[in-house]
Amino acid sequence: MPGYRRLTQVFYVIMVVLAIWLIAPVMAGGGDPEAAKKAWPMIENGALLIDVRSTEEFAGGHLDGALHIEWDQTDALAAAIGDDKQRQVVLYCRSGNRVGKAIAVLETRGYTNIYNMLETKPAD
Repeated sequence: MPGYRRLTQVFYVIMVVLAIWLIAPVMAGGGDPEAAKKAWPMIENGALLIDVRSTEEFAGGHLDGALHIEWDQTDALAAAIGDDKQRQVVLYCRSGNRVGKAIAVLETRGYTNIYNMLETKPAD
C-alpha cells in the first residue's frame, strides 16, 4: 500500500505542475480592457498598429493597416517604432499574452506609450 500512496502523490504533483505550465502563459499578458478602450481611438487617430502573431496567423487575417512583426522580434519592433519613446503604439495578438511579453521588453528599452489591444473592437 505505501507504493500506491507514493504513486498517487507523484501523480498529483505532476498534475499541479502541468496545470501551472498550461495556465501561466495565458495569465502573463492577458490583455487589459482599459487599455483596449484607449487603444481604439488611438488607432483611429493614426497610432502605429502592429500585429505580433505568427506569420500564419497574420496571413489568415489581420486588422487593416497593421504591420506584422512577431512578438519576439523586439529589435524589429523597436526599429518600427523608432526613436520617439513616447510614440503611440498598439500591439495585438490572439489573447494578449504575446503582446504582454513584447511590451515588457519594450518598456525596459524606455518605450512608454505602448498598448495591449485585443483583436476585436470593444462595444461602445
